Amino acid sequence: MRRFLPLLFLFCGCDDSPQRAEVAASPKPAAQELVNTPEFSGENAYVHCAAICAMGPRYSGSPAYEQQLQYLEKHLRAYGWQTERNSFSAPNGVQMSNLRAFRSTTPCPLLLSCHVDTKVNIAPGFESADDGASGAAVLLELARILNDSRVELIFLDGEEAFARNMSETDGLYGSRFDVARRGAQLPRWQINLDMVGGRNKTIAIPIFDTSDYMYRHYSNAVRSLGYSEEKWSVWPGGYLDDHLPYLEAGVESLNLIAVFSGSNWWHTARDNMNRICPRSLHESGCMTRQLISQLLSEGASVAP
Repeated sequence: MRRFLPLLFLFCGCDDSPQRAEVAASPKPAAQELVNTPEFSGENAYVHCAAICAMGPRYSGSPAYEQQLQYLEKHLRAYGWQTERNSFSAPNGVQMSNLRAFRSTTPCPLLLSCHVDTKVNIAPGFESADDGASGAAVLLELARILNDSRVELIFLDGEEAFARNMSETDGLYGSRFDVARRGAQLPRWQINLDMVGGRNKTIAIPIFDTSDYMYRHYSNAVRSLGYSEEKWSVWPGGYLDDHLPYLEAGVESLNLIAVFSGSNWWHTARDNMNRICPRSLHESGCMTRQLISQLLSEGASVAP
């Protein structure tokens, strides 16, 4: 029987510094440079997150979305990854593009994903710092230190619905397109990152959408890293998110997503860089790297 990690619905502070008011517009990021270190750097991820947010609303088909893709491509290629855009149209005609990054043209067993589109018509200058940019920042920093041809990265378009609320037919356009595009050449595993950089985050994987196999890897990673089983927990339900199309196609999927139900920032102007904490980004990056190591090590000899 699965042993559930404790659930937590109260948030804890990310660091020891006073939290800035989330309602205020985030200031321009201080001048920072990326550092070259063999380990995952939450500070590097923070620099990427700030650079992406400075582009403004990056909704599907917008000039800022194209600017974001160019930024991602520039850094991915500098880190030695090949990139490929897969373009498609939403049912309403909006043009969308997923961005893939890989080190080998051979199909990879492990896919790391996040969405990079922002919800449209939220507020002028809407940054969508946690719900979008944080996942991209973590994957981009992981790309700097990963040198494994068995891992592919994908930055997905069209996760957000055009209507106010996501539904079975509105949203997840990029992940649905990617699953259909791959046909029989699906990855064995997928790890999806969504809202992983907030200073008050509690990651809670959706238990209805998590197999015993992936739950075991998640709980083992929490223990291996010495993370709090309150801040790295489970959600007693499921989510419409970019893990779902892969899961429904038979891929072992894990959705690393922060608790956002009942929040006052999600899909509002409060989702800006004031929410983002380098330590939170660091924890999410280390968790993802630990899961990569566990899955690839087990996959080399043992089937799930």
